[in-house]
Amino acid sequence: MNPSDTLREGRFPVSVTRKRMKNLYLRVLPPDGRVAVSAPLRTSDAEIHRFVESRTDWILKQRARILSAAPVRFENGGSVLYFGARLLLCVIPHAGRAKVERNGETVVLRIKPEAGEADYQKALNGWYRAELLRAAEAMLPGCERTVGKRASELKIRDMKTRWGTCNIKTAAITLNLRLAEKPPECLRYVLIHELCHLHEAGHNERFWRRMDVYCPDWKRIRKLLKAR
Repeated sequence: MNPSDTLREGRFPVSVTRKRMKNLYLRVLPPDGRVAVSAPLRTSDAEIHRFVESRTDWILKQRARILSAAPVRFENGGSVLYFGARLLLCVIPHAGRAKVERNGETVVLRIKPEAGEADYQKALNGWYRAELLRAAEAMLPGCERTVGKRASELKIRDMKTRWGTCNIKTAAITLNLRLAEKPPECLRYVLIHELCHLHEAGHNERFWRRMDVYCPDWKRIRKLLKAR
């Protein structure tokens, strides 16, 4: 590896700089939650991997805090959150109906030149809704097999106080629109949580025992959701 390079550590990239120093040092940097490691010159890739792995919970917590705190800038060159990543926003004047699409690490928004902030948010929310529903529908069958229960339908709403709800009579699950901004593991946690309510209506001891089995790291993921 070069003195300065990038490693892929599971859920996030890590930039590594080797220099004359004694100890490994790790930082999570704003505004995009980039993880940077400074390491002694002769440190091996395996040593760096073990070091980063040992700090994964702390890294994820810091990334969630930084990404959630960075404001959305509704302008060309701004950024938007997309399943835990911050993507560049490219705004293109467009005379017709607003359109949003993802192109790699960029979200392209075609919208009328005179559009205001509310118009931008409405267009992005429509795109978030479609993307979240697509991701949830792809993830749901695996969650259903894990829990042993099936949802009758998925709904998306922009909720203020809940990440999800489950109607135990109809088995319909409603997901918070803002899950489209959170890492995918948060969506999986919410789906499993709501499916568990088809076994246990309340949050009693039996419910949390099921969560321990079906989603063993649910406590860590719930912390990510609380950093909203």
